[in-house]
Amino acid sequence: MHSVLRVVTFNTLFGGHSDSGLGLAERWDGQVEFLRSLRADVLALQECNFWDLLGRRRLHRMVTALGMAQGFLAEANVTTAGHRFHSAILLSERVAVDAEDADRTRYHHVMGWANLTVPGMEGLVELRNLHLDPFDPRNRAREVAPLGILAAPGRRSLVVGDFNTVGLGFAEPDWSTLPPHLRNGHLHLPGQAESSDRDALELLARAGFVDTSSRFGQETAATAAFGDGDVPRRQDLILASPAMAAGLVRYQVHMEPVDMGLSDHAAVSADFDLGVLAQGA
Repeated sequence: MHSVLRVVTFNTLFGGHSDSGLGLAERWDGQVEFLRSLRADVLALQECNFWDLLGRRRLHRMVTALGMAQGFLAEANVTTAGHRFHSAILLSERVAVDAEDADRTRYHHVMGWANLTVPGMEGLVELRNLHLDPFDPRNRAREVAPLGILAAPGRRSLVVGDFNTVGLGFAEPDWSTLPPHLRNGHLHLPGQAESSDRDALELLARAGFVDTSSRFGQETAATAAFGDGDVPRRQDLILASPAMAAGLVRYQVHMEPVDMGLSDHAAVSADFDLGVLAQGA
């Protein structure tokens, strides 16, 4: 096999700290050890609360602790509860940056993005790191609407992150076990079938994006919502444009963060064969 590009997405649950990110770093060291073991080339993180403070100190300490080459923080909007769920993109020394930035204008939290170059391959890999609206399914559809163009022929694109919606192919959850005040963030509008609103993912699928889990029969593997009283579901996703999906060779859900109490989310990884991608350039 040729050299692979490993892409990982992980929701850190308040950046590895207690008290919504304000408290002790009680999960930080465990997360560092786990993430280091994955040896990611592209690491997309969500819920990086307070990573903007003191000169983005937590961001840079994570980059250093993982042995990555560089990291970029996408600073999020303030929520109605006062949170700022920043996201981050960390890159290994194998990956160079052509451009990077963040978009808060149309997003409940933020979208971080980077255009990347990788060894032996001409052209760019276009990465988008999402943490979609957890409360309004209609807004999630609006958030992803401009991203369909990234699936155009020849464009090697990745849309990854915490989509806060149930992945396509995942069995319909039993929402009756979820308290009523939490259901509106997941279901269709009243008067429609009381089932999961997956419109955001349907839009991306119709545009041509491939859910990397589907190539390996992992659509039914839950990745999130393992907390008490929640409904486990698959919402941490790595979607690839057709040109990028041509190089897909592996997909895996990593349950260690949940099993070790490091987060209420698993991590997800996908490997892409750079030799195959180079041939398609």
